[in-house]
Amino acid sequence: MALSFRICSSPLICRATLSNGDNSRNHHAIDAAFIRRAADLAEMSAGLTSPHPNFGCVIATSSGKVAGEGYLYAQGTKPAEALAVEAAGEFSRGSTAYLNMEPGDCHGDHTAVSALVQAGIERVVVGIRHPLQHLRGSAIRELRSQGIEVNVLGEDFESKILEDARKSCLLVNAPLIHRACSQVPFSVLKYAMTLDGKIAASSGHAAWISSKLSRTRVFELRGGSDAVIVGGNTVRQDDPRLTARHGQGHTPTRIVMTQSLDLPEEANLWDVSEVSTIVVTQRGARKSFQKYLASKGVEVVEFDMLNPREVMEYFHLRGYLSILWECGGTLAASAISSSVIHKVVAFVAPKIIGGSKAPSPVGDLGMVEMTQALNLIDVCYEQVGPDMLVSGYLQPIPDLLPVIPSEDATVEIDPSVDPFEPSIIFFYKTWDLYGSFSNFSPHPIRMPCGGENDDYMTWSSVEHYYQANKFVGVENPMAHDCVEKIRTARSPEEAALIGRSTLRQKPELVRNDWEDVKIEVMYKALKCKFSTYPHLKSILLSTVGSVLVEASPHDLFWGGGREGEGLNYLGRLLMQLRSEYLGESSVSAENTSSA
Repeated sequence: MALSFRICSSPLICRATLSNGDNSRNHHAIDAAFIRRAADLAEMSAGLTSPHPNFGCVIATSSGKVAGEGYLYAQGTKPAEALAVEAAGEFSRGSTAYLNMEPGDCHGDHTAVSALVQAGIERVVVGIRHPLQHLRGSAIRELRSQGIEVNVLGEDFESKILEDARKSCLLVNAPLIHRACSQVPFSVLKYAMTLDGKIAASSGHAAWISSKLSRTRVFELRGGSDAVIVGGNTVRQDDPRLTARHGQGHTPTRIVMTQSLDLPEEANLWDVSEVSTIVVTQRGARKSFQKYLASKGVEVVEFDMLNPREVMEYFHLRGYLSILWECGGTLAASAISSSVIHKVVAFVAPKIIGGSKAPSPVGDLGMVEMTQALNLIDVCYEQVGPDMLVSGYLQPIPDLLPVIPSEDATVEIDPSVDPFEPSIIFFYKTWDLYGSFSNFSPHPIRMPCGGENDDYMTWSSVEHYYQANKFVGVENPMAHDCVEKIRTARSPEEAALIGRSTLRQKPELVRNDWEDVKIEVMYKALKCKFSTYPHLKSILLSTVGSVLVEASPHDLFWGGGREGEGLNYLGRLLMQLRSEYLGESSVSAENTSSA
């Protein structure tokens, strides 16, 4: 899908039904309409290159006409605000920008804010502040310091119509908000059932309960999720593929949760040529079968006690924002009991199959009275072909995290806290406080590809450069094509997907010395990034005395691993680079004093 931005030769007009003479209500209705449009735009990016927050921007003139729109395709690509400004052109000056969420400018990258300021935007209306505490309020303060009027829904003005618009902003980034507040990914339980509440016949046969239109909607749900999770029984009985083949967006990671690891040797999920599969199981279960899965390219993760809460906490650490549960009733009941399910999406087909032993979508929850039943909130009903789609939330979207006191304030409250004590600084996802240390951070670099004498090229991130180098120097047109595809990938996630899948599917295209040179390749790219951006170098030098650990729980080479068993080469390279910079500073200081 191409980046979405629109140049409106015939500008759109958002209208609302109002009482005559009520100017305040009129302004509120107009603001609400444009904020809802920004939220709709933001939703268009869900799952394309996940995970990343969903941003949308609408620029409207003083006469109420849309001059430009844009949404963020992925972290590291052009911000929604910049796309909208480009689309609006000269109409930006004196106009109002509507954002579903405060810009996520971080690590010295102020592209979004700068685009609005330089375009001459007069007013900015923000649906919600940024959910992540270290980013929350920063862009709003910067915009106001530039003389731009900034209004935040629910803070600067309130009304019923604005509250509804604000809710649309919360919903479109519910995964990010839930992840920030509850330390687990946002989880949706999806199932299709007959009118009498069965998800399969007594024999276990389940194809098909819902209509083709409903199944297409399921593919779309998958395409907007980071991962899809099923239980072992679903694998044994249905042999699913769990792809998004008929929907929009990417294909999510497939997760199988099984305590006994009693799974078939042949299954569609063991084909990882296009998308990865992760099996989570009890520690020690069927070690020989674990080796078999590993030989097929399937990742196996063991847990001391396998339960949905611990599994979701683990995938939170891996950076997952949203997970779609397509499991049977037993696992669904366990997930609900563990309070990790946030939303339910149920397709009800106008069919009756009966059967006292036919399975239902949710197993035993231990409830004996109807007063104990769990009530959904914000329930929606929609007819999809012959089926009825019922959806709602088991848990409300939480309030945004309160502002954490600064280090000085913490020391003042608790003198036992020593801010100078050597510490471990963890980094992983680019939205984290030290996210600029990640090889996925959106900082372009200029580096030759394939040798010192090559022409310099611009790479959108360190990850782009690293992945491309797997295939340089290989005398094969397909390898050359792969390098170019990686270089032009629109996000670091896409570059990584191309590089990793090609390595897995066509290992003959990988350079022979890759294992010997990959650390050197990464170090050169990191050094280029931190040398190119002085503010990043300052952040790195500010960590003196701290151990840097790439907190990926599944990458045992570049990351620290789940329990510190990883080699942490990315953290090591950054500490090596930090020492190099400190050495240069010492030499410079000595030369200055000698002079």
